[in-house]
Amino acid sequence: MALFVVLAATVGLPHSPDLEAWERQGQLATMGVIGIGALLAWRWEGIGGCLLLIASASLGVFASLQHQPLIAFLPTAIFLTPAIAFLVAWHRTRTVAAILTLGATLLVVLVGGGIAAQAMYDYGYGPAHPQSALPDLPDSAVTWMWSGAVSDTSAVVVARVDDAGQVDLTLTAETGEEANYRGRQIEDAWRFVLSGLEPATEYTYQLAIDGTSVINRVGSFHTFSSGPASFSVAVGSCSRLGSNGMVYETIRAVEPDLFLVPGDFFYADHIQRIDQFRAAYDETLTSPAQAALLAEVPVAYVWDDHDFGGNDSGSTSPTRDIARRAFSAYVPHYALTGTGTINQAFAVGRVQFLMLDNRSARDAKNDPDGPAKTMLGTDQLDWLKAQLLEANDEYPLIVIVTSVPWIAQPEDGADHWGGYSTERQEIADFLVANDIDGVLMVAGDAHMIAIDDGSNTNYSAVGNTSFPLFHAAALDRPGSTKGGPYSEGAFPGGGQFGLIEVTDTGTDHMMIGLSGFDWTGSKLVHYSFEVSAPEVSP
Repeated sequence: MALFVVLAATVGLPHSPDLEAWERQGQLATMGVIGIGALLAWRWEGIGGCLLLIASASLGVFASLQHQPLIAFLPTAIFLTPAIAFLVAWHRTRTVAAILTLGATLLVVLVGGGIAAQAMYDYGYGPAHPQSALPDLPDSAVTWMWSGAVSDTSAVVVARVDDAGQVDLTLTAETGEEANYRGRQIEDAWRFVLSGLEPATEYTYQLAIDGTSVINRVGSFHTFSSGPASFSVAVGSCSRLGSNGMVYETIRAVEPDLFLVPGDFFYADHIQRIDQFRAAYDETLTSPAQAALLAEVPVAYVWDDHDFGGNDSGSTSPTRDIARRAFSAYVPHYALTGTGTINQAFAVGRVQFLMLDNRSARDAKNDPDGPAKTMLGTDQLDWLKAQLLEANDEYPLIVIVTSVPWIAQPEDGADHWGGYSTERQEIADFLVANDIDGVLMVAGDAHMIAIDDGSNTNYSAVGNTSFPLFHAAALDRPGSTKGGPYSEGAFPGGGQFGLIEVTDTGTDHMMIGLSGFDWTGSKLVHYSFEVSAPEVSP
């Protein structure tokens, strides 16, 4: 037991990717039962042995929160062995029937424990909804490729290619016009910055390796409009590593113009090295359902904790610099102007998107809340304020993307904005002081679809800065509810995504529709609102 106490204090108790409170409480209670059983067994071998047997099996079940069941049950032998020894000593003076009962009990406990351990592991790491039946990607020298950083005249494509001397890209417009681009290698990926494109135009792209075209991999994207335009953005976060869920097929079927991922693109808390990050991107981007979606829809992505540095991680995470190095190499991102952060800004038509990095500069969640505690860091907070001022003069709608819940009561030690309530109020006061309206907030992290009409989003001490808020998750993780309340309700579950639909015909207003769907395409909730806009002459 002393060994387990030392391991718990140094390495930590086994936990699921989302680390729920009951996990630690249950394990500590189980260790207590083991201690009681060991003491009782010296006087009452049968009672103490049974307690040790059940508690040791329970410990194996709890270990399956983090480890595969066969591995999780190995340490239980430390307690299982004395439990069996006490029961064997007890049975010497018992009848044959008692011995048979003991054997049956042992079998039931071990088999039941194994079944429970597998269920526990599947809950943390298995699919949360039905999986796609799409075939595996065809054998190719191109491991994966995807597009992003799309604007009205530019885009970025990133690809991983096996053992290539030089990789080039041929871009074909819907008019048939072609252009060739030479790739630049970063780490073991190739990056193509595509410029001089036409607005509102469909493009396809294909790679050539050392002059030979790769014909079995073709990608596409659609450049954005340079003026008023109607468009849709699919939103989803929180997906297990390598997910091949049906939800990605459902997203592809609605044909969004952009796939926005506000964090937890994959769950890979085990990552410590750059090659492990690469493996996580490999496993994610070669999943048939995700690869099919990303071959047709460009991405805008910012991380949260599980694809950055582990549960509730922040600026002190040992993987902080490695995560940014991998992100810079493998993700087709917009310009990264932050100091060590990956916050990004881009526009679609008359809508400005501001994507926040809630991890890289974050103070520890257990630090006392106050003016010195930050989730964004000084540089990123200044960037956000400058972007808001600039966008307020030019864009009728500003979408702020945050990877964690905004609506939450102040709470010491919380990972969401309630644990950083002083900085949250500073942002809200800034919106009020500068008359910045036309704001929509989009969030991830919580494994739910949830919408608030602005009834609960105001945290300013100097005025009213209410704005609609849209949570969109979980792509492929078990459901959970965080924060709130939400005026339109919260719908926890796996296999879910959101859809933002902007209708902008150049008149004096824009219509915004927010809808949450499950993997079957069933609509869970809908909310719409309008924002004022300067009329544009035809």
